[in-house]
Amino acid sequence: MKKAVLVLVTCWISVPALAQFAGLPIAGPATVGEGGATWVSAGAVIGDDFNLYGGRLSFSPIGRLSLFADAGAIDPDDGDLGLSFQGGVQFTLPMKESPVDVAARATWGHAGFDVKGGDVKMSGFNIGALLSRDLESFSPYVFLGLNFVDSEVKAGGAKHTDDATDLAAAFGALLRLGHQFALYGEIAHVDELFFSVGLRRVF
Repeated sequence: MKKAVLVLVTCWISVPALAQFAGLPIAGPATVGEGGATWVSAGAVIGDDFNLYGGRLSFSPIGRLSLFADAGAIDPDDGDLGLSFQGGVQFTLPMKESPVDVAARATWGHAGFDVKGGDVKMSGFNIGALLSRDLESFSPYVFLGLNFVDSEVKAGGAKHTDDATDLAAAFGALLRLGHQFALYGEIAHVDELFFSVGLRRVF
């Protein structure tokens, strides 16, 4: 029993930072393509306690609205490689007189991985506002919102759960390389700093 409690406590120490993954990366401006547009992106999110690697499929069924789904791997410092999934929606607000584009953005994510003597599961919800401005081939953007995470650690028959709410902020830019390809870079803070880089292609 003492061993199980020790493993549980050891696992739980690393969870608060590991849990802050939902909603990242933003990876683009507030504007979306015309209705019917489809684009994919792939990249990495680098943090102090874990890294994420994966891809995103985005689709705009109608103008101003985009739906996206992510799938990838979570690589924690204290644990084995696990799976991470995320889905979300983004809607550009009709603000024609505004000098910047503004969008409402929401995501839900889930990740899980094994640690020595147990496993960790996390679910998160992220919601906020995304502001950007298109400057020819360069689009800087800023995101501000809230991140809600539920975490569960199981070890040796024992279980511990917790939830956390954190401010989520990100700043990045999309650089278009012609009509189909673009690069993005981003710095975000959700309980800790994250750095993201990736490639995007529009079909």
